Formats: sequence, structure tokens, C-alpha cells
Amino acid sequence: MESLAENLSKEQVNPENLTVEHIMPQTLTPEWRAMLGANADEQYEKWLHTLGNLTLTAYNSELSNRPFAGKLAYLSEKSSFSLNQYFRNVNSWNASEIQRRGQHLAEIAIQVWPR
Repeated sequence: MESLAENLSKEQVNPENLTVEHIMPQTLTPEWRAMLGANADEQYEKWLHTLGNLTLTAYNSELSNRPFAGKLAYLSEKSSFSLNQYFRNVNSWNASEIQRRGQHLAEIAIQVWPR
């Protein structure tokens, strides 16, 4: 993730204060179940640990199991980390959004780590 972030910005990534954050949290709350829809448990199992659902942040403890709107405020407004600027144009977090972001990150990875 650090290499992907460094490719997006000239800012130096300092991994010492960053942790991996699951945007869709590891413990589902009623709000998250509602956002995921009728197949929440299935979507949770399929997308939880995928690249599209992960990011780096220094706000891990603040983000925790917050609803997406609460996480969005940190990721798109408080975070100066270029990897999280993606969230400025995201309004909900579900399987299709996770998949879309995973594809976006995969395209960056291809540029960072060419064959």
C-alpha cells in the first residue's frame, strides 16, 4: 500500500504512524448491514479483506466501526494522504464501490510494479 500511495504524490509516506484500516469494518454494525443490503453477510465475507476495502491511515482508532459517513469525513477531509483522496467522490460503500476502488488501485499497482 505504501508504494501505491507514494506513486500518487510526491509526499513521503511515513509508515511508522500508519495502520491498515478496513473501510467496511471487521465488525458489522446495523448501519453497515443496511449499507451492504440484503446479502450483507455474503458481501462482508467476500469483500472484507480485499485491496479495495483497505487503506492506510493514522486515524485507525478514530475510524473503528463508524458508519461510512463518519469514516468518509476522516478519509476525504482530514487525511492529507493521497491514497485517501479517492474518497472525495464516494457517497456509499458497498460491493460495487469496493470492487471499483480495487480496480483503481490495481491500475496504479501495474504502473508501480511493471512486469
